[in-house]
Amino acid sequence: MSKGFYLKMEEYVPAGAFLKASFVRDREELATRFSEFTTAYLQDFEVQLAKVAGLEQTLVLTEEQKGVTVSLYTTSEVANKELNFLSFYFERANLDPAIISAVKKDLAVKNIEGAVLKLDAVIQYVLSKKTLLESKGMSAAFPDELTTLKEDLKAKNELQNVVMNVKKQLYKDNKQEYDALYAYISVIAKAGKIMYDGLSKRDEYTVTKITSRMRRVKKNTMSEPEVVD
Repeated sequence: MSKGFYLKMEEYVPAGAFLKASFVRDREELATRFSEFTTAYLQDFEVQLAKVAGLEQTLVLTEEQKGVTVSLYTTSEVANKELNFLSFYFERANLDPAIISAVKKDLAVKNIEGAVLKLDAVIQYVLSKKTLLESKGMSAAFPDELTTLKEDLKAKNELQNVVMNVKKQLYKDNKQEYDALYAYISVIAKAGKIMYDGLSKRDEYTVTKITSRMRRVKKNTMSEPEVVD
């Protein structure tokens, strides 16, 4: 089946739950134009949603793995702030800050691997200009502190990759179940957008709007720096 929108694996269940709440409320009205939306259809949708949710509950992660994303982005924010100080020292020393900007750009888009690689170059350059930068306010310990941050980012990013691989394997092993849930989400969302075209309620059936709400809630909950319909 050709997908009309993109969902991350971890978004299937919450997106389905958001959509289900609207569908339960509007099902009888939708059924006047889409006759397949019977109570049995709703029940089958709920069963499939529960099935995929149950699969995800079998995912066994350590406490460290569960908190790795929050921890990684917290460290990323710390690194970004430290680079702001370094940019100030560079400016005072009349050094080109382009290499710092490149790291900050990677951090902003959560390209941690790229940021770690570029940080290596930044640290080497800082060490080569250490005397000059110290004369402009940089502490003697700053390169070591930046190295510690880099190693912390690297370790946490590697742990996150392990977690992502575990999740990908779960999806691979149960692709049929995820595809079945996607089919319900796709059909209901498309019907709802047609039915409520021109009304604010249409947003409740627009997957990009649903995922945007979900990601805002997640960002606010986790304090992270974080599809085409």
